[in-house]
Amino acid sequence: MARLSVMMIQGVFVDRDGVLNTHTPNGYVLSPAGLVILPGVAAAIKRLNDIGVPVLVISNQQGVGKGVMSQDDLADIEETMRAELDREAGAHVDRYYYCTDLKEALSPRRKPEPGMLLEAAADFGLDLASTIFIGDSPTDIAAGHAAKVGVTALVLSGGARFYHDGLLEPAPDFIFPDLPTAIEWILEQRA
Repeated sequence: MARLSVMMIQGVFVDRDGVLNTHTPNGYVLSPAGLVILPGVAAAIKRLNDIGVPVLVISNQQGVGKGVMSQDDLADIEETMRAELDREAGAHVDRYYYCTDLKEALSPRRKPEPGMLLEAAADFGLDLASTIFIGDSPTDIAAGHAAKVGVTALVLSGGARFYHDGLLEPAPDFIFPDLPTAIEWILEQRA
């Protein structure tokens, strides 16, 4: 893969649970009390904010579709995340995109489909080939491939356990232990 220039990177897409905050195995973050931002995430996002690269959350949240949480709960969790990122480092996510549909609905917005990525790219005027999607599961990587983002990156801080027996399918372009390490790599790509 060609060396990327941070000046070429138009946007960074990130999954939420397991990338920005702790992953809840077999469950959902149901309220602000359950939200725990992972170490170093706020400072890493701030580094992207400082160079003007939009950070866009792309997250399936079928807990709403299942009725175990409401749209208001989801909004409260997002507001808590906004406040925590700001409090920790003066950081911000530019926009949050959620698909609350059930898996069975076969929504074109629900990862592994590319709908949310395409929507975000249109909203922000991004060339998807000049973006990066950082996720923690096969559905994230598959959505990135389907949208034709420039780089897909898997972080091991969350649901990477969804990959079985060490088989990375679909294969990410890069693997990092966590979001701060991935963002450090992005910034090192400066020409």
